[in-house]
Amino acid sequence: MTHHLIEHSFFFTTEEREAIYRSNSAVNTRPVSFVTRIFFRLWTYISVKLLNEQIAPNAITMVGLLCCLQAYQLIHTYYRYGEEEERGGMPLRECAVHAVGPGNHNHNCSAYKDFFEANRPVQTATIFAALLLMVSIVCGSLDGVHAKRCRIATSLGDIFARVCSSISRVFIALTVLEVMHVNDIGTKWYVLLTLQLIEFNTVLGRINAENLRKDKVKNWAYVATYCFRDSEISFLMLALMALRWIFPPFASYLHHVNHHYVQWGYCFLLCLSFLNIALLKMCVKHKSSIAICLVARVMPIFYLLPFNEYSILSITGDALVVGLLSTEVYVSHLCRRRMHAAVTLICIGSIFNAVVAVTGTVVYVIGILVDLSYSLNLPIFVPVRNVYIDGVFDLCHAGHKRMMAKALSFGNRLIVGVCGDDECTAYKRRPIMTTEERVNEVKLCKYVSEVIPNVPTTGVTEGMIKFYNIHVVACGEEYNSPDDTYYEVPRRLGILRTLPRTPGISTSLLINRIRLASDAEVVAKDKLSGKSRVGDNE
Repeated sequence: MTHHLIEHSFFFTTEEREAIYRSNSAVNTRPVSFVTRIFFRLWTYISVKLLNEQIAPNAITMVGLLCCLQAYQLIHTYYRYGEEEERGGMPLRECAVHAVGPGNHNHNCSAYKDFFEANRPVQTATIFAALLLMVSIVCGSLDGVHAKRCRIATSLGDIFARVCSSISRVFIALTVLEVMHVNDIGTKWYVLLTLQLIEFNTVLGRINAENLRKDKVKNWAYVATYCFRDSEISFLMLALMALRWIFPPFASYLHHVNHHYVQWGYCFLLCLSFLNIALLKMCVKHKSSIAICLVARVMPIFYLLPFNEYSILSITGDALVVGLLSTEVYVSHLCRRRMHAAVTLICIGSIFNAVVAVTGTVVYVIGILVDLSYSLNLPIFVPVRNVYIDGVFDLCHAGHKRMMAKALSFGNRLIVGVCGDDECTAYKRRPIMTTEERVNEVKLCKYVSEVIPNVPTTGVTEGMIKFYNIHVVACGEEYNSPDDTYYEVPRRLGILRTLPRTPGISTSLLINRIRLASDAEVVAKDKLSGKSRVGDNE
């Protein structure tokens, strides 16, 4: 029943999951961000001294997301704008808005104060929000450094980090806009959608960069797609928040900047998005589905439908749906499929209902994460620990399966290497079962997460350990000897573990039993039972 449910998943086929698993983790392939490059030694120090290998990178990413949410909650709840509001006069929020309203350029009504002139709740909320945003930025860079150091980066972790990044970007922006006294819903909508379109173009730009022919041009284009990563944008928004308190006129100046500038930036990114979609090397039908979703979600409905009351929930839902579209394009590229129909329905259905936008996004994201985690045996909040064993596994029996079960106790994923026919012939004898038959037999064992066919019989190499991110190598007790050369590398690295053999059963013993059941004995039994001869398949 379990395999049946996995095979018939709503989100992925078996081949698509395999393609996602085989894709290289972005941690190992993407260029280092500017923030990470500047603070790389600090991130490495924190990873080595304060974190251990039992902490999953996704847990670090989740902490960063929660810090963003908490920072926005503090600012939205406790951020009050000074003494006039406490005296019962016009709230300074409204005062600032009226001061910069259409045709109003009264500078005397500005409510912007420096940090020390604000009241105690504002100071407290600002300090804690700034600290939380700093923790969020650190976590956003530290998760990749920690995953690379501990060799626990996975493609599922990349998807999870992308999802958290799209959400945290929204709430960091909302926090900064609250501090800047920007309360116009239309302006907030354009700012959030602009930030999400930056990420959307980053995804499309990376896909198009991979399709370029010249390596030099490809590398430049590939690096350019990471110029505006989440860590850089978050760092910039934190700097804007600091400038608001250090230089109060700076925030006042932002109000006097025509909000059409934000619209122009939004329109530029929107045109760039459609250009990137047109450059994708896929059939027109698949590109059209991406374009339709983008058109459905980036239209400012509050201009087309004035009766539709927009709120924070509405603009947040719109931004989350665009983030979902970016994630789906990235996932579809990894598994080489067209965009899922459910995402199209969410994008179109969320036009008139913010609840559909938020609920649909959350349900779909949780669905793909749980599907991949369960089917690929990749835990989300527990670090991946790969255990490797290898062997011939001819006539795979209970002894082999007990060894697999015991090996899995050293980690949470079991990688099994199966020696090829020619290698086995030179090493010992030619197996009874072919390589394909033995690989299929091992795959069906419930303890096995991955099978590597045709592994060499010359020994486990350091390159193999790094390529497959192997953390533990398990072997039989008979190989636990300093004279053994096959497991020399894992023994030197200190990752070798021994397993006891199962007494009373082995492949050689089974072969001997089969030989004892000679044709003469079978014929004699057939005569006693009334049969005339031995059948070909008996």
